Amino acid sequence: MSLVANASWMIALKGATMTLNRVGEIPITLKGRRIGGGVDQVGNADQQSFRVKIGTVELAASDWALKVPSAGGDGAGDTLTVDGRVRAILDVTPIRDGETVALYELEVAG
Repeated sequence: MSLVANASWMIALKGATMTLNRVGEIPITLKGRRIGGGVDQVGNADQQSFRVKIGTVELAASDWALKVPSAGGDGAGDTLTVDGRVRAILDVTPIRDGETVALYELEVAG
């Protein structure tokens, strides 16, 4: 089994349902695996920040023109809804198997 297939299988098996949103596009429901994280004090509110690994299958099957998550903590990037809460995507790191992207690791906050 290739790393890409194995990664997709593990996320499908162990992941939670999340929604990837982009302005002007139909939201993508996908599975993601939350990793670590903490709580930051922002003004008078607590803000969670953590990493999420997502596969490439749902993105590839989507109608999105650009099939890569987009970061932009300033509100210009995509958002990820996790546990009913919208999170800004601050950073996107592709995890590769040779030339093929197996997963995306997203740093999110919100």
